Amino acid sequence: MVLQRLNMDNSWYLQFGGIRWLVDPWLIGAEIDFFSWFNKQWHRTKPIEIGDVPPYDRVLITQKYPDHFHPQTLKALNPKYLIVPSSIQKKVRKVCPQAEVSSFEEVQASSALGICKIHHLPSQRTMDPIYDGLLLEDGESSVLLATHGYHPSWTPMMKDCPPLKIALTPFDEYLLPAILGGAVSPGMEAVRELISDVSPQYVVATHDEDKHAQGLISRLAKITKAPAHHVLSADPLLKDRLLTIEDYQPITL
Repeated sequence: MVLQRLNMDNSWYLQFGGIRWLVDPWLIGAEIDFFSWFNKQWHRTKPIEIGDVPPYDRVLITQKYPDHFHPQTLKALNPKYLIVPSSIQKKVRKVCPQAEVSSFEEVQASSALGICKIHHLPSQRTMDPIYDGLLLEDGESSVLLATHGYHPSWTPMMKDCPPLKIALTPFDEYLLPAILGGAVSPGMEAVRELISDVSPQYVVATHDEDKHAQGLISRLAKITKAPAHHVLSADPLLKDRLLTIEDYQPITL
């Protein structure tokens, strides 16, 4: 397994299950939710250059929101194969008209990925924002993409899958007023619950970049940063699992 950051937020390159994955690529420009006055964010740390993105087989979009599904980046990459939430299939096809675009459910019910399988972990929310999880498995190990945090309702299904090698999940807590979605990222309490429930070999913080931001959302958001690395690495529950990736160098696990 190879893991590489492509930005300091939530874009990743992952070699797993015989497939080279590009996860949630957002490498150029800003992300805007509806209107700039509502929410506009852009990277504080420059992402990897488009031309330096490693060769990949499939793009995996974990959520329907523009910091995950980033049309400007997808147009620049021009991928051939994408796997996306069903709610944005039509939008992705408009952005990438020459690409093959499949939903989580379509791929989960097929053998298109060979030894690799995708398990869609649905959110318990019934109204937006809805944050799902994804589990990749290759028959020997699994990778959890909990890009907006872990939910214990996923545990029974995950325990039926191969051992969890690595979990990517936010460490920071990001809260909005309930009318705007409440907990966007549940923070360290959910990380500890994840470890207790499904025992990943490694946990990696994702989607925690301190981005530039403007608009209503940034004024209303309450962000609690996770403790510093030296504090987390001394935590008995975390210390043997914590994998900190602070640059764009690939690592082999």
